[in-house]
Amino acid sequence: MARKVLMLHGIAQSGEIFSHKTKGLRTELEKLGFELCYATANNTMSPADVPDGASDDVVASGVSDVLTWVHSDPAKGDYEVLPSTLQYLHQYVIDNGPFEGLIGFSQGAGVGGYLMTDFNGLLELTPAQQPAFKFFIAFSGFKFQPTRYQKQYADHPICVPSLHVQGELDTVTESEKVQALYEACTPETRTFLKHPGGHYVPNSRGFSKKVVEWLERVDPVS
Repeated sequence: MARKVLMLHGIAQSGEIFSHKTKGLRTELEKLGFELCYATANNTMSPADVPDGASDDVVASGVSDVLTWVHSDPAKGDYEVLPSTLQYLHQYVIDNGPFEGLIGFSQGAGVGGYLMTDFNGLLELTPAQQPAFKFFIAFSGFKFQPTRYQKQYADHPICVPSLHVQGELDTVTESEKVQALYEACTPETRTFLKHPGGHYVPNSRGFSKKVVEWLERVDPVS
């Protein structure tokens, strides 16, 4: 039976684009028996509201909207996870899960980190529908900053084994944001890893090997 992984893409991407962008990593994980399942956000936003540098993949002339997991209010510097996102992911897990791990990039990693505080509670899933996760990997991930989310992180520290990957040249998700999500995890379960590039998921064999080695430690094949 395949070991399924829930994949959450970044803003202005889609499941299909994220699959393409993670081909190198996906190839290595498939060798371990993992099946990567790429969800696609069911909400849209204006290209004008997409953070600078985060929209290069999709936003071009003629694009009227982009996919997003959250609703943003740039004027107030505010954002929130939409109920429709939680409803969609609830059904996605039922239809495609259960999952052994979760891997997210950028906004998808931020949403994934928030969910990891209490995945089943936030998505209203039973342990039979989704057993406890064995790992969480965040590429350019961040902790939600709005005040209304802070109690959730404080009351439910992320205790799933987690790997936090930061690009040294990433100017979209700043290092302090990556660090904040890292610090929202229990010290004994978190690992930090840097790569020399920018705001993307590294696909080189050398880097993928580091991820594989970490996975083999925290989630060995029984």
